[in-house]
Amino acid sequence: MISPALPAAACVRPVVIDPAARSFLLVPDRAVPPVTWSVPRRSIRLGESFRRAAAHHLRRELRLPAVRIASVTGRLPASEERRCEEYFVLAAPAAGVWPCDVRVLLSPGARWWTTTELREANVRVEPRVLLDLIDGYWEGWLPDGLVSLE
Repeated sequence: MISPALPAAACVRPVVIDPAARSFLLVPDRAVPPVTWSVPRRSIRLGESFRRAAAHHLRRELRLPAVRIASVTGRLPASEERRCEEYFVLAAPAAGVWPCDVRVLLSPGARWWTTTELREANVRVEPRVLLDLIDGYWEGWLPDGLVSLE
């Protein structure tokens, strides 16, 4: 008898954004050249929503100031390359501007980028569809709610 496949685990990938500059923070992965830029990945605990997991990670673990979670969330299903279903949650400063240098709180090598800078410099971003999610959010062509990034 073949047992059914277990459901994929879920991960949240909080994306720290600066709406005023239309930029967002990425962290470099230098393990294998060339450098690939991405956002951190955190497991979602059983019974926890992806929004709550993102807020918990940003506020409690990274000690970021109050955040506002955007109404648009990107979703990538699990695959051979990705072991878990991934939710990309956009987090902006609740006060309208970040009151501190959140870049250093995220990671020592974190850097603010715009999608234009990344595309023009042909920088490796994982996953590449993250740029479409960010552009769609800035330009307002993505609907509120969960958006498939497949």
